[in-house]
Amino acid sequence: MKLFGSAQGKDPRAAQWNLEDFQEYFKNERGNLGNSKKFQEVIRAFDQFAGLRGQPVNQETAIKMVKANENLKKACAAYVESRRGARTGSGKERLAVVDCLSMFREDLNLDQARDMKVVRSLEGKTWEQAGKFQVAQVVLEGGDRQVVGDAMSQRLMVEHGGKKGFFTEQMEIESLDTCINKAMEAVEKSEDSVLRAAVEAARNTVTKELETIIMTEEKPITGELEMAEYMDRLEEGSPARESVKTALTARDARKLAGDILEQYQGLLKEAGPDITRGQKGELMDKAMESAFSKAPKGRAQQYGETLRGCKEAFMDISPVEMVHSSSVQMYRTIKLGFLMGKAQMDPSTQAGREQRQAIDRALEDRNFMETWQAAANQANASEKSRSVGTIAVDRGNEVSSRNVASSRIAELLGIGGIIAHSEKMVVKSGDKVITGCFMEFAQGMDISAKGERKKRVLDTVDTGIRTPGFNKDMATMEVFDYLCAQNDRHERNMFYKLGEPDAQGKRAIIGLQGIDGDLSFGDSEELKSRYQGGLSDMTFIPDDLAKKINALDEDTLRYAIGDLIPENQIQAMMKRVETFKEHMNKNMVTLSGKEWELKPLEGQLDPRGKAYMKGLANLDYALRSKNTFGKNHKNRVAQDGFKAFRNRREEEPETAINFKETMAQKKKDGPKPPRQPGAVLGKKSEEAVERAKLLREEYRRKMEAQKGKQTSAKQGPAKEGDGPERKALGAGIRR
Repeated sequence: MKLFGSAQGKDPRAAQWNLEDFQEYFKNERGNLGNSKKFQEVIRAFDQFAGLRGQPVNQETAIKMVKANENLKKACAAYVESRRGARTGSGKERLAVVDCLSMFREDLNLDQARDMKVVRSLEGKTWEQAGKFQVAQVVLEGGDRQVVGDAMSQRLMVEHGGKKGFFTEQMEIESLDTCINKAMEAVEKSEDSVLRAAVEAARNTVTKELETIIMTEEKPITGELEMAEYMDRLEEGSPARESVKTALTARDARKLAGDILEQYQGLLKEAGPDITRGQKGELMDKAMESAFSKAPKGRAQQYGETLRGCKEAFMDISPVEMVHSSSVQMYRTIKLGFLMGKAQMDPSTQAGREQRQAIDRALEDRNFMETWQAAANQANASEKSRSVGTIAVDRGNEVSSRNVASSRIAELLGIGGIIAHSEKMVVKSGDKVITGCFMEFAQGMDISAKGERKKRVLDTVDTGIRTPGFNKDMATMEVFDYLCAQNDRHERNMFYKLGEPDAQGKRAIIGLQGIDGDLSFGDSEELKSRYQGGLSDMTFIPDDLAKKINALDEDTLRYAIGDLIPENQIQAMMKRVETFKEHMNKNMVTLSGKEWELKPLEGQLDPRGKAYMKGLANLDYALRSKNTFGKNHKNRVAQDGFKAFRNRREEEPETAINFKETMAQKKKDGPKPPRQPGAVLGKKSEEAVERAKLLREEYRRKMEAQKGKQTSAKQGPAKEGDGPERKALGAGIRR
C-alpha cells in the first residue's frame, strides 16, 4: 500500500477503517523484516485483540478483551512515541495507520465492558456483534437543572435510560494550596494588573481564613462577616473602625465578639421591636458582661476594652443567622478574607487605593466569586475525603470514579443489588461538557427523608425484628464494605427496604441498599471506619458470595477497576481480599435459603454450629454494647440511626398530611376568638393606632435621610464606603 509514495497516495486518516482493513494491512506488513521491533509489537497486540472479536461475550472473554485492549493501547503509544519524527513515506504511512488503529480502538469504548452488568446484557452475542459500547450521556436544556446536596455531596438530578438518578461531576482530591493556585491562575489571565496585584496581596489572608474553616473544622463565628462589612463602611482611622479591626484580627477576640452578638440578639428577640436605642444599649451591656463572665480566663481581660469600643458597631450589625450549608460558609469565608485583606492595604497611597477599589469590583464580579468558591468547595471536600477515607491529596485521586468502581466490584461478585448501580456519564449543557458518574436512585426508604408521609412510614420501623432479607444484606454489605474499604457507610448512606405493617402496625427491615461509594478504596490496606466492624466481627456470608471471593484474583480485580483506581490502591485491595479469604475459610459460616432466619440451634453442636451460635451472640452484643468504635454491625448502625430519627421526631411539631387531618387539627385547637371591633392582629385599637403612628414616623425619617443623601451626592463626591458598594456588601446600618 503506497499511500504516501505516489500522486494517488492518500492519508490513511482520511479513510474509515474497519477491523478487516486493519487485518489486511497487518497481513501484508507481518513479513516485512524492515519493520521496527515496536511496530512488530503493535502487530502482535493487534492479532491478540482481533482474535477475540469473534468470541462470545462472557466474563472470561471480557477479562481477556479488556487486557488485550490495554496491551494494544500501550503498544500503539510506544510505537508513536518512538517514530514521531518519521520522514519517509512508509514511516509516515505506518504512523498514520497506528493513529487510525488507536482511534478505532478508543471508539469501541471497551472500558464499559469492565462492568459485568453490561457484559451479562450482551450474552449470546460476539464481541464483533456487540459493536461500540456507549458511555451514558445526558443533554440538558436551559432550565433542566435540579441540584441537590451541598458542597462535596452536591449532585444533579437526571434521567437516563428510563431510570432516574444523580449525576456527580468529577473531582480530584487536592490540597487547599493547589485549589488556591487554580483560582490564582484565573486571576493571572486577567488583563487587569491592579486586580492581580490586589488579589496577590490578599491571598495569604484569604488562605488563612479558609484554613481555619477547612483544616480545623471550626464553625464560622457568629457575625464575623457582618462585622467585616460594617468595618469596611466606617471612615478610615476612626476609633470605631480600629476597634472592629482589632476584634477581627485576633481569633480569640473574634470568638468573644461572636458570643456577644449571639447573646445580644437573643436578648433583642425577647425584648421585641418596640425598644429605644438606649434600651438596646442596656441589652448590649448585659450581653457583653455575660459573654465576658463565660469566656476563658484572661480572654475578657485582654480584649474587654477593645470589644467595649465596638458597642455601637455591634448594635448596628444586622441580625445574624447561623449558616449550616458548607458551600455558603465557603462563600462567606472568601468574602471575609478579601475584606480583611483589603483592610491591610494602605489607603494613603495611590496603589493602595486602586487595589482596594479592585477588591470591591472583584467582590461584585459573579465569575470571580464563583471561581474562588469552586476552589474553596473543592478544598473543603478534599479535606473531608482525606480525613474520613485513606485517600491522599494531590495524587490524582478522583472521587466520583470510586462510586463506579464500587458498583463494578458488586457486579463482579454477583451482589450488584447491595448498592445503587453507578456508571460513567457525560452531561452536555450548552457548549459545556462535564464528565462524572451517574448513580441510580436507591431502592428503599431514606432515613433522612423530608416529607411527612415518608417520616410516618419510618415511624413504624422496628429494628428489633430480625428478617432473613435484612440478615443476608447486612452480612453481605459488611463483607463488601470491608473489601472495598468503604469508610463512610453511616446510617444515611444506607436505604432501608421495608415490609408491610404487622397487626401492631410495625414494619420490619427486609433488605438494604447502600449509596455513595466515593470514599472507598484508598492507599491503606486497612479499613479505618467507625461504622464497620473488623474481621473478627464477621461470621455469616452467602455461600455463592464466598465462592466468588475465593475465585477473585489480581487480574480479575484489575480488569474491573483498572481504569478507575490507581495501581497502589488495587494492590491494597488485593491484600484485603487475601486477608479476608483466610478469615472466611477458617472462621466464617456460609448460609443459604432459610438459614438466613438466623434461629438459635439446639442440641449437640459441631464446630460449624458453635461458630454459628457465636455469630448470633456477636450480633446481639453489637446491639447492647455501648462501644461506638469497632464491633459495629450494620444492625447496630441501623438501630442507632433509627433511634436518632425518633429523637428528632419527638422534637418536631405535629404536621397534617391531608385535608382530613388539617380539619381535625383545627377542631382540636378550637375556634378562633372573635375579632374585636377596631382590633388589628389581635391587638386593641388604641395599641394599633399608636403602632401605626410609630411606623409612619419611622418611614418619614428614612425618607428624609434618603433625601439628604441624594443632596450630598449632588454637592460633592461620596466618602469612602458610601454608595452602591454598600448595598452589594450586605445589609445596611440599622439604628
